[in-house]
Amino acid sequence: MSLLDDLDAANAMHLTPFIRLRATRSANPYNPRATANDWTKPDELAFSGALAASSSTRTPDGLDTATTTRAVLTVFDPSTDIRVGDRIRAEPDDGTLWQVTGVPARDLNPFTGWQPTLEIQLEEVKGT
Repeated sequence: MSLLDDLDAANAMHLTPFIRLRATRSANPYNPRATANDWTKPDELAFSGALAASSSTRTPDGLDTATTTRAVLTVFDPSTDIRVGDRIRAEPDDGTLWQVTGVPARDLNPFTGWQPTLEIQLEEVKGT
């Protein structure tokens, strides 16, 4: 067992299980040559990570008040298949549904090629 194995075991105790949801593609009823996102039966992928909410902003206007919360999700497996446009929810589901808003960053050590984590920018918008 190496030091990295010990670190992975220690980190695993503090990770939260998540589910990545990705819309499937279906025929667009208005344009048969195009496809559209279908969220009725999304593709799911289970993974673990650490979520850090960074800020919330409340934006009132004449008709609605929206609260936007931004967060960063760190995944210790950089090969996890997550893309912009995917949705992320905790497992078990707590009612929060995050949208992946930025290209996930896969940091790379230029000398060794080691990739320690995958960093994902998330956003949730709720209107009241």
